[in-house]
Amino acid sequence: MIDLQARLSRPLATHPGRGDAIGFVGTDLPIEVLLASGRPFGHLPWRASGPTPWADRWLESGFPGWARSILEQWHAGAFDGLATVVFSRADDASQRLYYYVRELQRRGQLRGPALQIFDLALVPRASSLAHSATAVLDLARALDVSGESLPAGIARANTLRESLQRLQQQRVSQGPWFEWLTRSALWNDPAEWIDEIIVSTAASAPRVLLAGSVPPDERLHRAVEDAGAAIIAEAHGHALGRLGPVLRPAPAESPERAIARQLRAVCVGPRAFLDRGAWLATLASETRAAAVILWLTREDEALAWHLPALRQALAAAQVPTLALPAARWLADDDTCARITTFCKETFR
Repeated sequence: MIDLQARLSRPLATHPGRGDAIGFVGTDLPIEVLLASGRPFGHLPWRASGPTPWADRWLESGFPGWARSILEQWHAGAFDGLATVVFSRADDASQRLYYYVRELQRRGQLRGPALQIFDLALVPRASSLAHSATAVLDLARALDVSGESLPAGIARANTLRESLQRLQQQRVSQGPWFEWLTRSALWNDPAEWIDEIIVSTAASAPRVLLAGSVPPDERLHRAVEDAGAAIIAEAHGHALGRLGPVLRPAPAESPERAIARQLRAVCVGPRAFLDRGAWLATLASETRAAAVILWLTREDEALAWHLPALRQALAAAQVPTLALPAARWLADDDTCARITTFCKETFR
């Protein structure tokens, strides 16, 4: 049985002695390229409860807590063993953190791995798709991945997608455990161990969908469990289903174009072009959610603009909703208590 807590406590220790590992930061990065590289990889981990005095000297208040934690750990040397870190330009906080790290390295304030940035263009037009396909190839070259290796990367990614979809479909309760699984699959290469995961048999509970910002850990899931319900799906860029459906390249479509098309199609970040109300209402229906929690941290200002449309769409679908805008990332105020109270009142 996979020990998820052990993986979360030492996410960078799964490949001791390797000096070619790849870190990444942000959403909407081509996992096909990472898998095709044959190198260890994972999102840089964050520590929800750790102090960040050094990072606070440099980062403005608009940076989310996970970015502060990553910069603090970077300064402490936690990522010195990585060869490269790839940042996503499609994610605002990731893009800004890239420029801060680059400048701090230039000033000699930070050491650590080389930096890359991946530029996914999301405007729905042909030139943006072409730009994104080029970006996939550019990242592949930077990571010493040949274009001929990309079809194999797509095949491995599709196998991973099927495994993640299977696990998502098995969710009926155990919200905190699935949150550990989601973070483990983000911080480590899940293709190496995901098929060893066995979901234990558990009684089903009232089903709750968590949408909005990425939570720091399982504390929101525990608040729902305290009311006898369970978060059975998440709607954010790092959710268990973040890779989307199986990627099937069109006839004569190049691998890099297929990868770029998939990334643009599954993007749900603040810069994505989608009807968020319709998307969330559909997801609530597909996951058979009996209630939705809209948890939006104060740093996710772009998402807050969509809150009226999200509430309207869920009200039209007659789904009880708790909206928590401008929330603290650590949920160290009354957020958890409000979540528990909402679930108790909804499912009494």
